[in-house]
Amino acid sequence: MFEIFFFVNPIGVNCYQNEQEIIAAVSGYNQNISYHFIPITTMNTIRNDIKARHLSLNNVEVFNTFSQSAYNATKDYHTLKLIVGNKKARQYIINLRHAINDMNRTYSPELVDEILNSLDVSIKNFKKNRESNYIKLSMDKDLKLADDLNVVTTPTTIIFNYDDDQGDSGMMIEGFANREEIESAIVGDKQTSSDNSLRLL
Repeated sequence: MFEIFFFVNPIGVNCYQNEQEIIAAVSGYNQNISYHFIPITTMNTIRNDIKARHLSLNNVEVFNTFSQSAYNATKDYHTLKLIVGNKKARQYIINLRHAINDMNRTYSPELVDEILNSLDVSIKNFKKNRESNYIKLSMDKDLKLADDLNVVTTPTTIIFNYDDDQGDSGMMIEGFANREEIESAIVGDKQTSSDNSLRLL
């Protein structure tokens, strides 16, 4: 059995493609796969996303825009996970990321409502639950998990292979990883051709 934790900036420019690489990499394995999509928003993940967009880290307006958008997207995800489940919550993030990264739209209440309508989600129910204490607790729980696993950047992929008898607890890939690198981590091969950090946990 595999357990995969995929830590992302919910609006990150590199994260959607990385998730597709993960799906492609694990599709050829017959074992059961437990997959955890975990959006997190920290100062470091925001900085990394701004760098990936080739924008200035010294521009306060740019930093505030992407920071607020990522935080709100994370909050949206946890709200949707509560009221409609993981599948629609992830589809919301995919649609939001497409709108921001591919269509150059800005995160806004209008954009959120548009995506919610396309997913047939009650906007009234969404807004009612978004400010609940549970949402804050759910977000804090994911941040604690990231801290416990020493996740400092996004995307970060952590793979546990419970069928592996080598005694290793898991493998971590920091930064964007292609299919071949993810497959190497799955089979426990520490050799990788990229500059990304791949290490045992």
